[in-house]
Amino acid sequence: MRPVFDIIALRSLVAVADEGGFRRAAESLTLSQSAVSQHVRRLEKTLGRPVVERAGRSARFTAAGRLLLDEARRILDVHDEAARRLLGSESATVVIGSAEHIADLVLPKITAAVHERMPNCQVRFRVDRSARLVEAVDRRSVDLAVYVTEAVAVEGVPVGGLPLKWYAAPGWTPPPAPAALPLAAIEEPCAVRRQALEVLAAHAVPASVICEAGYLTGVLEAARAGLGVALLAATGRGYEGLVEYSGLPPAPPIRMSAHARPGTDPAMAMNIVGTVRSLLVDLTASAPEATTDTVADAHGTARDGLTDDQWKAVVPLLPLGERGPYPEGLRDQFDGVMWRFRTGSSWRNMPARYGAWQTVHHRFQQWALAGTFESLVRASGTTAPRPHLLTPLRKAAEEERRLRIRPEPPSPDDPG
Repeated sequence: MRPVFDIIALRSLVAVADEGGFRRAAESLTLSQSAVSQHVRRLEKTLGRPVVERAGRSARFTAAGRLLLDEARRILDVHDEAARRLLGSESATVVIGSAEHIADLVLPKITAAVHERMPNCQVRFRVDRSARLVEAVDRRSVDLAVYVTEAVAVEGVPVGGLPLKWYAAPGWTPPPAPAALPLAAIEEPCAVRRQALEVLAAHAVPASVICEAGYLTGVLEAARAGLGVALLAATGRGYEGLVEYSGLPPAPPIRMSAHARPGTDPAMAMNIVGTVRSLLVDLTASAPEATTDTVADAHGTARDGLTDDQWKAVVPLLPLGERGPYPEGLRDQFDGVMWRFRTGSSWRNMPARYGAWQTVHHRFQQWALAGTFESLVRASGTTAPRPHLLTPLRKAAEEERRLRIRPEPPSPDDPG
């Protein structure tokens, strides 16, 4: 008779991996630590090779142990699903993870999306930072997570952009120039924190993080105490003790993604992805768009687009006008390109004041294929663009480099 892997022993092996050790695995399984050790030794005997090895005071999986762990997860998934279908055992449990920024908005809707596919399923939640959620999915302790894309290396399935707004305590005012704008933010690494600092730097607003917290709750408390301003998700529900602060440049939405563990029911996962996408579309549509590019910074200084002198310096670098006069509305189209890369919005969402978005996108492609934005960045020392114009120029130059090595130009429908 061929060797057989014991289901109970396999469950202990997975618990050791997920819980980070024999002691915690035993606690999670309500077994003694010696019982878990015996289960692992039984697997080693069946496999004929060591599964774990000592590394100082801790233990780690061997190469054979890692292979067995992957197979154990698959075996347990199939076993447990079969038991539910054939034996009518306890209902399935799905664990959903969500980044703090969006949890209160999406979790009730996600619950409904899960029950649409699996009516008797129990839904549990984990609210945490994005990197920890993705790690939990990879460990299979979370079935699907919705997280901030830029926070981790795993891109997952894009679900849309989460609008961001500035919030502060009622009556809060920034310190007078030249003092730095005080910020409350989550400690690094944090994509929303980076977004806040990049937006302010692009508009030449000096800023300093004066209060950082491990989680969102600490940021909210610091902002309520009047210690500074915070960039937060604009979910439409607001934050108790805080009001929107309009004296700073708007921040573009931050990208969100979903990541599911292997073996997750694909129909359920797509239900969740579709639900979150719809929510984010509704949020983005309801978020008021600035009607002008003129922004007042924390010190009351108004900023606009290119000055007349700067535009005169830019025009000779544009690959147009060689066979006649420059096209009508060219300056508006250039401002439209700068708006696109300053805000991070899609071409389709471009305000009408810049002209038809298709025309502006086509003009960008013409300029990009001619290397225009690389030339503008190189010439920035002599054209002296304002700081809030240099950042979108650099982003346009990055897209230009990508465009010139692609066999075909990207579609204007691309959200990036």
